[in-house]
Amino acid sequence: MQYQSFIKVISTLSIFLLIASCSNEASEQSSQRVEQQAPAQQVTEAEGVIARVGDEKITFSQLNTMLNSSAMVGLSIPALGTPKRNQVIITLLDKAISANLLYLDAKEKGADRLTTYVSDMKKFEDVVLLNMYRSKVMIGEIPVSQEEVLAYYKSNISPESELNDDSKLAIEAMIRKQRLTELKNSMRERLRAGVDVKINEDVLSSKSDAGRSDADIVATIDDKRVTWSDVKVQMRGADYRATLAEFYLDNDEERMLRLQEYIDNRLLADKALAAGMDKDPEFIRQTSEYRKTHLINVHRGNLIEKWQPSEDELKTAFVDNMDKISIPEARKVQMVVVKTKEEAESIKAEIDSGKITMFQAAQQYSLDPNAKSTLGEMGWVSQGTGYSELDDFTFNLEPEVVSDPVESPAGWHLVKVLDVNDAQYQDFDDPQVRNVTLRLYMQNKLNDYVIDLRKNHFEVAVYEDELNRHFQKEADFIAALTVKAKEQGSITEQRLDSLQKYIPPPAE
Repeated sequence: MQYQSFIKVISTLSIFLLIASCSNEASEQSSQRVEQQAPAQQVTEAEGVIARVGDEKITFSQLNTMLNSSAMVGLSIPALGTPKRNQVIITLLDKAISANLLYLDAKEKGADRLTTYVSDMKKFEDVVLLNMYRSKVMIGEIPVSQEEVLAYYKSNISPESELNDDSKLAIEAMIRKQRLTELKNSMRERLRAGVDVKINEDVLSSKSDAGRSDADIVATIDDKRVTWSDVKVQMRGADYRATLAEFYLDNDEERMLRLQEYIDNRLLADKALAAGMDKDPEFIRQTSEYRKTHLINVHRGNLIEKWQPSEDELKTAFVDNMDKISIPEARKVQMVVVKTKEEAESIKAEIDSGKITMFQAAQQYSLDPNAKSTLGEMGWVSQGTGYSELDDFTFNLEPEVVSDPVESPAGWHLVKVLDVNDAQYQDFDDPQVRNVTLRLYMQNKLNDYVIDLRKNHFEVAVYEDELNRHFQKEADFIAALTVKAKEQGSITEQRLDSLQKYIPPPAE
């Protein structure tokens, strides 16, 4: 269970999520810094490298990977070769620079030597190793010969069924699936061949929870000890909460299953190390990515813990950022606009007497060209976003009451408030408001910290010529595709032709 939680980490996305926590305003300012700095950084660099932070390189392909991963968190991806995509790439470049600055700062401050970080890395490396050993050695390739396919066909399938390419592929897949199941079922036996595994069921039992210590030995694998400390995380039940006491599984059978899984995983990782898989390029790639992103997260968490504000600092942050934290009152407004005060007064009199409704007045008299279709409804209007002459007036008006005429630069208005959404997040003592304030406070602290790293601690070089070369390469590629798609007999034309049969003819 412990191992599986680590394998779910997606390294590139982790960088993206981390650096995206900075405020949009800071990102925009930083993007401007990239653009302003670039012309002065025309340094010869390897192809594909568009920036350098200290000794860390940032490539164009890395940014494209980040951009493509952004769809996973709900962001739109601009079309290839467009100015909008180029702008997003520049923004991501700045975020990547910020992430690398935090990484270098973490290393400089020794965060990579922290016990928790070293332990996390060992767990992750074990996950990568055990998965590699399981897939490459314990399972490996599962070849299926044509003779085996034919034998399966003769013994399991009716002679009336044709043996064509599709059926051959289906049979091959079934044989491979059967063998995979057999390999998985025999994996524990093969894995533990020649290994002396002993389990101390008394220590593992739920009856021992009250008096057991972390150092008590739950099992031995040859001469290696497995203590309760090694496996207790796996033994936690679904009702476990980190802020509460530890609740372990009551079911001893389930405990045994989890212990056996832990032993299998440990054996897989040990055998992978013995086979030298820690030198495999795939292992190096995966662990290098995680080592960097996890160190950034650990360092960021340590900084945030150090920056916890006092009550007065948090209150000051709330007051200084009210416009970002609070949601002002909003009102759903209907309006009639005419040229003169006299005309507005006349229309109001007709509405008050019941001769016409506000909807009819807007449709018949309003200067707003859209009023015939909208009937004067302006939608939701937030306080402070309209004409100042109308704003105070509208937000003091009782709902469902047609106002007296009020003047603005656009003319004379009759206003009616149809609905009201009260202001939110304006009470500092509200726990939700405090949480929002604390997040914004930490974002601002992190932004300022990264800016200082960039200015005063680590050299940042951006290679504008190389970046623009990649932008142009993408634009040229799309232009060439567009020309090719218009050629007679192109794949695009063939696909369009094949789709025509699915499009019904127009009705006569």
